[in-house]
Amino acid sequence: MKNWKNALFLFFIICLGGFLRLYKIGDLAVFLSDQASDSTKVLAMTRGHLTLLGPITSVGGFYNGPVVYYLMLPFYYFFKGDPLSGTAFQTFFQIITIPFIYLIGKKLKNNTVGLLAAFFFAISPLMIDYSRAAFNSYPAIFFSTLILYLNLLVIDTRSTSLAFFMGILIGFIIQMHYFAAAFIIVAFLYPFFLEKKLISLKYFFVLSLGIIIGFSPFLIFEVRHGFLNINLFLKYLGSQTKSAKSILFNLYIWPQTTGMLIFGENFIFGLLGFLTVMISSIILYIKKQIKKDYFLLFAFLFVIVFAIGQAYGGLMQHHYIISFHTSLIILSALTVYFLLKKNIFLISLFCFLVFLINMPRWNLEKTRHPIQKGLAIVDFKKAASIIHDDKKGIYNVAMHNQGDNRAMPLRYMLLLINEHPLDYEHYGEAGELYFIIPKSEKLTGQTMWEYTSFGPSKTVNIWKINNDYLLYKLAKK
Repeated sequence: MKNWKNALFLFFIICLGGFLRLYKIGDLAVFLSDQASDSTKVLAMTRGHLTLLGPITSVGGFYNGPVVYYLMLPFYYFFKGDPLSGTAFQTFFQIITIPFIYLIGKKLKNNTVGLLAAFFFAISPLMIDYSRAAFNSYPAIFFSTLILYLNLLVIDTRSTSLAFFMGILIGFIIQMHYFAAAFIIVAFLYPFFLEKKLISLKYFFVLSLGIIIGFSPFLIFEVRHGFLNINLFLKYLGSQTKSAKSILFNLYIWPQTTGMLIFGENFIFGLLGFLTVMISSIILYIKKQIKKDYFLLFAFLFVIVFAIGQAYGGLMQHHYIISFHTSLIILSALTVYFLLKKNIFLISLFCFLVFLINMPRWNLEKTRHPIQKGLAIVDFKKAASIIHDDKKGIYNVAMHNQGDNRAMPLRYMLLLINEHPLDYEHYGEAGELYFIIPKSEKLTGQTMWEYTSFGPSKTVNIWKINNDYLLYKLAKK
């Protein structure tokens, strides 16, 4: 009977997580320049143009591996390249993460901790935001959770087949974000420091083989090009100058992320929560309330992720420590369970309060995601349709919004309907320019290169895209 109750609660949590991620997804999906560029690559793959490289990193000038593109490929094929394909991909992997969060919590302590962790994940504003954007590092949420679960199973069973599968997933995840290399270090060094019963030639062989297989698409490119990206990454890491601020950047990101994960993006709550989780976990370990091997795995992973952040030395973003996101959630659930003395009523009350704190950060009442700055997928579709139906010659497109003057989302919409503006290096060669700008701004006041390099122009037509933006058609004088 108890198992049925737990299954029912888990089903409800999965449904809740799915609802919060899918509600108004057409309005709240994030589709910026990064998503449009990645979508263009994946759309080309659906048409037979495969690749061994993923997107370029935001720093350093090197590339990630292509595994996320290949994981996205079935979604783009099934949805025929619709810009929501990437969001559907990300949401799918988020939803199937929830049962694994539960299983880890259950394995760490019991069903209550598992359900509590699954609930925190389901309503987390940061996780919900991740699900709305197809960004290269975000699928690491699912893979880091699955790797952690497999690692716990390997500790218990010493199964080489599970170690092999874990290796493949590690090969995947390091193509999503270079900080995820923490899992390689943990997998290889953990047995020596904390779990000596795992030390065997067979374990290290199958683990290495799995990593090579998972990493193989990117590795093929690297071998062909003299390990270009790996060398650029190591060179960049070595060139980073460390300062007194480095440790502050690294210390700050943990409470900030905890607040974003569980406490409605409140930094103070995040700081208190993070400190409480860290101290409580150590106390519970000392009191033998957590299995030693399990606790040490979490602790070792945290130390390695923190050390990589310190080696990086620069300003940290929350997705840099994405390898530990779900671990923070699981350890938070464990902490709440013990601090509230296993009292179901108090735990339920705490869940209700966390639900209320997080609710305003879900943005369910909005008609556009705030980061879209007033332009959603439907607006880019409308603009593309207008351009498609308009009589025109050789043309280009631009916009003054989202820090993306090249209008990459609009270019992707045009590509879907077989429209081909000049690329963003040839604004001066176009005879006409379709230009999206806010209604509040004057056309003559625009100074961006994409507009000024077009040359002296006259307005041919103006269309209303939504209440805040206009689409101008300009022709050269």
